[in-house]
Amino acid sequence: MPLVTGATAAGFSIVRPLGSGQHGEVYLVERPRLPRRHALKILPADVSADPEYQERFYRESDLAAALWHPNIVGLYDRGEFEGRLWLLTDYVDGADATQLLSDAYPDGVPPDEVVEIVTAVAEALDYAHDHGLVHGYVKPGNILLTKPESGKRRILLADFGVPRQTDMTIGAVSYAAPEQLMDDSIDGRADQYALACTAFHLLTGSPPFAHHNPAVVISKHLNESPPRSGDVKPELAYFDEAFARALAKAAVERFPRCRDFAEALEGNHRRDPQDADATAVLGWPVHDATPTTDEPAASHVWEDTEYDDAATFPEAHEAAAAPPDVWHDTEFDDATTSPEPAVSDTTADEPDEAVAEPPDVWEDNEFDDSPFFEPAVARATTADASATARRRRLIQTGAFALTIVAVALLGYFAVMLLRAHSFQDSPSVEMPAPLTTVRSVAPPPPSATLPPAPPAPIPAPPLPEITMPSPSAATTTPPTSTSPTTETHAATTTTTPSTSAPPLDTRPALGMPCSPQQAGTATVSNTGVPISCVDTPGGFAWQPPGG
Repeated sequence: MPLVTGATAAGFSIVRPLGSGQHGEVYLVERPRLPRRHALKILPADVSADPEYQERFYRESDLAAALWHPNIVGLYDRGEFEGRLWLLTDYVDGADATQLLSDAYPDGVPPDEVVEIVTAVAEALDYAHDHGLVHGYVKPGNILLTKPESGKRRILLADFGVPRQTDMTIGAVSYAAPEQLMDDSIDGRADQYALACTAFHLLTGSPPFAHHNPAVVISKHLNESPPRSGDVKPELAYFDEAFARALAKAAVERFPRCRDFAEALEGNHRRDPQDADATAVLGWPVHDATPTTDEPAASHVWEDTEYDDAATFPEAHEAAAAPPDVWHDTEFDDATTSPEPAVSDTTADEPDEAVAEPPDVWEDNEFDDSPFFEPAVARATTADASATARRRRLIQTGAFALTIVAVALLGYFAVMLLRAHSFQDSPSVEMPAPLTTVRSVAPPPPSATLPPAPPAPIPAPPLPEITMPSPSAATTTPPTSTSPTTETHAATTTTTPSTSAPPLDTRPALGMPCSPQQAGTATVSNTGVPISCVDTPGGFAWQPPGG
């Protein structure tokens, strides 16, 4: 049963009802100790009694209460009253985007104003996604526009913290992403899809898949290609590319962030050769839709739009005073909140704002279209510029890594080739023994064998030029007389007796390298020591047995 004016609910005094529907009721309430007004949203008893819904309600309201953004309606309190869950938000004085369409622009809002609205909502959504919360149901009825104060108006997104309910109305499915309709897990790109549907509705005057039957709408969302805004209004054809991507069936094909979609709309609008006419909204001045990027997110909204409750809202001090007559029939269905900065340099109090909507609009667009929420799992993504920079860094890192691997492989193969070459057969090194010139003073012995020269690391110096006798002379009995021979050395000719060269000792020296094919072969070294070819740490070499 609806509460009446003057009643008390959850400790708050009821000023008047704002709207009701099958998904709950909203009241304008006043705090008992401070002259400050809020919107109290009371959920139905059946969903309040569901333990699973209660768990999601408390979890998502915890996340929503932590959000603090100039474009998000803040959540101040929550609880249970007579078996029904409730949420307390700020009361925003203004109209929602549904009223903007019905009252001022039934055929579509001017593009510059749509870009302004979409940009503000996109910033709010990206902020919520970064803090772990998915809205789950963005629609024109949840986008609130305040009355302009000091030449500016505020744009806020409402209904954070209310879990989605299982039943879906035509208003609910008109903006739902395909993965949401399939009851799959959703992330911020589902909100981007809903924001694109909302922008399409604001520009053309109807949702992208308009139909009176929810089943038909669901089928179109799942199967049909998104309509082109240029097919509805040829002058909006420059928006087609942005809508085609934001309304893609697969979430991975959409923009990484909601802000990217808003920037695509803004960029296309700026390239349009026809400038959109600046038209006042409900008597409000039109402002530049270009976002301010060199100021803090909250400064451009809050510095000029913080109001003093006593000066701007006399009803805050006069509980019985009725709101302005122009809003008597335009109460909002959505209880909305005006966020306050966490630290403010101003001394003005937070505004007591309200958003109202006619009861007939309420029944179709407020509680009947309960937001869809999944457990808050935000997927923080990067902008196109950041993604390009990351890809460039990855390419550079990969090229550097490949270079290192290639150098390492080349070095490895070079070492293996050198090692294989060292295992090949090496020719035996025979070191010729140096000859000594013997002067003829006595008959020489039949043969003279000089001791072998020790192994040397380098070749022996060249021998002097000597005339040698034939080999047969070395094996015959020497004659009684010796034939003199002439030796030329240092320009001096010396007559010396002829001598025979000793035979070369071809036996290997101890420690001399041997080839792998000689492994295990036994022989005698040039010093008479038994040796064999074995594998040593430095390669195959002649070593004594057991050495």
